[in-house]
Amino acid sequence: MTAEPISPSEDTPDPRGILRALPAREHEGFLAVYGEAIDGARDPEGWDYLRRVLRAWSARAFAVRQPGFYEAEEAALNGTGEGMLLEDYIRMRRGA
Repeated sequence: MTAEPISPSEDTPDPRGILRALPAREHEGFLAVYGEAIDGARDPEGWDYLRRVLRAWSARAFAVRQPGFYEAEEAALNGTGEGMLLEDYIRMRRGA
């Protein structure tokens, strides 16, 4: 049996790189979720979840470095932002 190379779309982000890219205030949250995912990955069925966790945190590591991210996140979570409901957006797009 021969192994096939991993395609770039299947590559899993490095947790060390994610941790380095995250600000210190994010470390505890990442390590908690990562630890749970690692425990679940002991069973082969949990491997996909671990990969999803790493991809999501990799994306978050990028997002939190954008100016105004935390303010926008807080506004969204509190419902005080200038956004719109998804249903309203869909209605608007269908009407166009």
